[in-house]
Amino acid sequence: MKFPYSVAAPSFVIPAGAAENAVYLAGRFPEIDLLFFEAEACLAYTDVDLPPSLAELPVSWHVHLPLDLDWSTGLDTIWHTLDRLIDKAAFLSPHAYVLHPPTELDMLIPLAARLRDKGVDPANFLIENIQGYSLIPIWDEIREAGYSACLDIGHLLAYEQEKILDLPDLWRHVQMLHVYGMETRQRHQPLSNMDKSGRDLLRTLLNNFTGPTVTLELFNEQGLFHSLDLLGQWTSCWSNES
Repeated sequence: MKFPYSVAAPSFVIPAGAAENAVYLAGRFPEIDLLFFEAEACLAYTDVDLPPSLAELPVSWHVHLPLDLDWSTGLDTIWHTLDRLIDKAAFLSPHAYVLHPPTELDMLIPLAARLRDKGVDPANFLIENIQGYSLIPIWDEIREAGYSACLDIGHLLAYEQEKILDLPDLWRHVQMLHVYGMETRQRHQPLSNMDKSGRDLLRTLLNNFTGPTVTLELFNEQGLFHSLDLLGQWTSCWSNES
């Protein structure tokens, strides 16, 4: 079915590099989530890992920034890493960058200033809810600094973060959803593993969502494509019921 948003797939689905995954996915998904999960490894990427020809694929792109950023090293060190990763992906013209919340206080507003100095709108940086770091304590900073948000349904369910949905002005800021069945032992399960409460929450999220991208955050081929089929079936069913 045709979705009212772009459905993105992560750049690790088949056992190969990012380039091979992108070529494989390009005929199947309109958008690719370039995974920069490990800072140093991704900074070491060359034109072999990310060939210029990727820019010619008929897809749009966004970037998931590293999971291993050590915010205790200070903003200068973090910015040195982020600055280079932004440059490395620039040839793909990504429309968004997903960032896990800083583990140190008072980082978001000065980081937004660095982004603006570089010519990057903080609204293109999407702060994601993760284990131990709900968006609630930093929501005022997110809004003041001009960031957007990415809601991860697995984290909402696994870590009892549903109160995020009560935040003021939430849906104006949510520009992406991360969708999968559930998170168990920090592994993402396909939508076939989602129970009724999860499906109800997914329906609520999709009913309120006006952003451009839903990412099926599944890292294996079978789970990804089966979940895409289920998302289409559920969306069609819910649309007919409304």
